[in-house]
Amino acid sequence: MKRLAVISAVVFTTLTLNSCRQADDVLSPEEQATLQKVRDSSNVSSQRDYVDSINNNQGANTASFAEDGEIVPPPKK
Repeated sequence: MKRLAVISAVVFTTLTLNSCRQADDVLSPEEQATLQKVRDSSNVSSQRDYVDSINNNQGANTASFAEDGEIVPPPKK
């Protein structure tokens, strides 16, 4: 009797969860194209920002390293 109750509870829970599940969004071809354009422009923008930050940080490094690894003091003004 207990087995039947447990099996019934599992089946009821499974059916309830599957029937209450929100349907997946199906995008139209136009919506898919728009989404792809947004993703592409976002990727290009983030890559451009990354390259700009690398270029800006290269000039900001004021410490120079000698060949043996010691830091050379900055030149006097």
